[in-house]
Amino acid sequence: MDLLEVSEPQTSPRFPLPGRPTRPKDNAPEQEGTGIHATNPNQRQIVISKIEAILESIGNSIVNQEKHMIIKLRTRRKAKPQVTNPSTGVTGSLPDDGMRGIKFPSRNPQEAWKFAAILRILELSHEALTSGVVSTKRDIYYRDPELFVKQAVVDRYVEDIAYTLGVERDALNIVAAAKGLVAGSFIITKLSSTVLDYSTEQEGFLVPNLKEISSLELQNVAWVLVIEKEATFRTLSTQSYHQHSLAGRGVILTAKGYPDISTRQFLSYLHSINPQIPVFGLVDFDPDGLGILSTYKYGSAATAHYETSLAVPAIRWLGVKSVDVSPSAVNGGEDGEEGRAKHEEVGLLRLTPRDRRIARGILGRETFDEGGEWRREVQVMLMLGVKAEIQILSQRGGGLERWLDGRLVEELGM
Repeated sequence: MDLLEVSEPQTSPRFPLPGRPTRPKDNAPEQEGTGIHATNPNQRQIVISKIEAILESIGNSIVNQEKHMIIKLRTRRKAKPQVTNPSTGVTGSLPDDGMRGIKFPSRNPQEAWKFAAILRILELSHEALTSGVVSTKRDIYYRDPELFVKQAVVDRYVEDIAYTLGVERDALNIVAAAKGLVAGSFIITKLSSTVLDYSTEQEGFLVPNLKEISSLELQNVAWVLVIEKEATFRTLSTQSYHQHSLAGRGVILTAKGYPDISTRQFLSYLHSINPQIPVFGLVDFDPDGLGILSTYKYGSAATAHYETSLAVPAIRWLGVKSVDVSPSAVNGGEDGEEGRAKHEEVGLLRLTPRDRRIARGILGRETFDEGGEWRREVQVMLMLGVKAEIQILSQRGGGLERWLDGRLVEELGM
């Protein structure tokens, strides 16, 4: 029985649904509303109906004394992202790789545990949808930590369920806990009527959940800067760089490394309502930096089934690039202690075997097949055998702020 292959809304189940325990009051998430990214009421009902059909089928299997109950999940492709739009390079939905069945009872204890974990997530998603209360993946984990064992289990199966049902994760009323930080010249009005001025907080705000936003108003913003590192973000935010840049007012944002879905959704939304405002990326000159920037621009394989709402194809690489690395530090490519000391003196580090593997993997992606600046920069990185962190810019005269002013003014044609 293909318990997750449900395409049409079903009537209310005859088999009673599992009980829904009351959420503790001291940890109650905000109520779902009609925010700019709220779940469509029709879609919500369709998802509820699909989940109820799954639970009803499981109940019927018990009543009919069938040998196994089976939940079939669609397999998410783990290979590299595929480019579906030749003009933008945005990663789109990929062809299905087939289904995998998870049985209960099973001779394999691991399979039985998977079944129980997936069933519990389905139940909690149903609860969130019917009650109108948005849950975080962290909430889900702490509802049954002994069952889930670790957070990564919840993260994986929530995405698998959403992919199988053909919806984005948010359609399950399950969101990721805020990770990213943002500051800038804009004001957000939440559904609760709370007004937040993001230009006033020097430490920055957590990236808001789009479902909680009623409106967003930019105030003479000329640029948006995505920053790889939290430390760099905090340096700029505490100095109110986004308010006093020579390039005009701006917005700065960080996901503290590889971006989470919430941060990417917010950036994508920000760009979609103001596509004329350029978006720039500031990352380390290393393979991970390019990987992070590529995730913002093209997407990732793990979320390829809804990349069109996450990718920002227009993002431009501001730095750090090979031109920002001192030529004298790499001239001759000296090896040994003397060469290593010379690199470290100017903030450069040797590429590790892991770095080289990642770089070769990047060059093998379709998005890098046709040449261009990004491909050339990776090739230069491999040839020089060095990498550099954003902090190398602070060693220049005037520091990071002066470098940013010069580069932003140049990119904006001011």
